Amino acid sequence: MIASIHGQVIYKTSELKKDSYLVIEAAGVGYKIFTPASRLANVNIGDEVIAYTYLSVSEYAMDLYGFLDMEDKTFFMLLLDVPGIGSKSAIGILEKTTMKEVQQAILDNDPTILTKMAGLGAKTAEKIIMALKDKVESLSVKTKGKNQVVAANLDSDAFEALVSFGYSNIEARKALGQVDSTITDSGQRVKEALKILNKN
Repeated sequence: MIASIHGQVIYKTSELKKDSYLVIEAAGVGYKIFTPASRLANVNIGDEVIAYTYLSVSEYAMDLYGFLDMEDKTFFMLLLDVPGIGSKSAIGILEKTTMKEVQQAILDNDPTILTKMAGLGAKTAEKIIMALKDKVESLSVKTKGKNQVVAANLDSDAFEALVSFGYSNIEARKALGQVDSTITDSGQRVKEALKILNKN
């Protein structure tokens, strides 16, 4: 019913709040839009944004879920097809993992990628892989090149190193996402990520 909203951000919750959301004002109406807390760092009050939305209708409420990145919405919609996962659960999973990590887990048929890097339970990880195998493979290249495998292993090693230093899964993933992709040495990626984390 509501596919997107274009307007100005007039409020956002703390990134630490469990039910994180934005309020976007469009044509004089403020829309409360639930979104993963980790995405709030990318938007400021006063920003003009487009949120790609999904309207969840239940017996008790009508809630809007929105994403500033279409890939996030695509992943969210895929997760809703997984048995037992509703809108709030899907938002929670989006907070912990990315579609690229799920693609990698599916291509490798390895749920430990999700349990190790995303902190998902083993049953949830297996359920996601089973339910989304055909759909996610159709969105990605079915055969991986050598460079893709190396890159995945590098970030997995760097991620584990950052977590061992006491950083959370979200902090580690966010920092590695900001490291220059041309840096291919795992140890160097850890050093660069630590610099980013120390700045923050």
